[in-house]
Amino acid sequence: MIYIKDSWLEVNFEEPHNVLSWALIGGGWKEQVDCVLWHRVKDEDLTLEVDPIDYFYKSLLYKKESRNGVGFLTSVSLENYSEVILEKQNLKIRSVVTVGLGNSVRIGDPPFQSNSYGTINILVQCSIPFDLNTSLEAVSLITEARTLAVLEAKIRCKTGLATGTGTDCIAFASPSCISTKRYTGKHTLSGHLIGKAVYQSVSQGISNWKKSKFKVKTKRCKYPLSL
Repeated sequence: MIYIKDSWLEVNFEEPHNVLSWALIGGGWKEQVDCVLWHRVKDEDLTLEVDPIDYFYKSLLYKKESRNGVGFLTSVSLENYSEVILEKQNLKIRSVVTVGLGNSVRIGDPPFQSNSYGTINILVQCSIPFDLNTSLEAVSLITEARTLAVLEAKIRCKTGLATGTGTDCIAFASPSCISTKRYTGKHTLSGHLIGKAVYQSVSQGISNWKKSKFKVKTKRCKYPLSL
């Protein structure tokens, strides 16, 4: 279930999940997770003087959030999220994505401080349990699928075609049960579904982002100032 209210998007699990991520809140290998949260911020909220983790924890306190969760930060409209669910042979893969490309970069670019934030945040939920090793392999597939979607969108940055943003984050979730799944490479059904779901959801997210940027530009140009 996806729930949006104010500056929060919530993906709530029907049963506890183990989540592998590098998210600001709950990063690493976290067990018995109840939900994954997106919190929308404005660029001016995260100045150089602000610690994003401290900012997020204060936002959770203000929200009175007490569940065991994992948290993403984003500056994009939460209503523009994309979701793809694929199912085959009793295996279900769900990819929920928000896409912003305001700080798009190409892998290997020199570090720099961006004046705007975007971020591609990806949650992939699997219906069968994965252990840590298999979850690591899943994250590599998610990264590859995201990069392909961004490259095919031909997003330009200072050094060429972007491969992502400077603040992308990925979380992979599966039920908190004993896992018998050993592999999830591209030759497996799970690897196929993970890659396809992420590629489609990121591609749709990029399309949503482009449309929202076009609407903003159109709105600004609709009533030009008289000279």
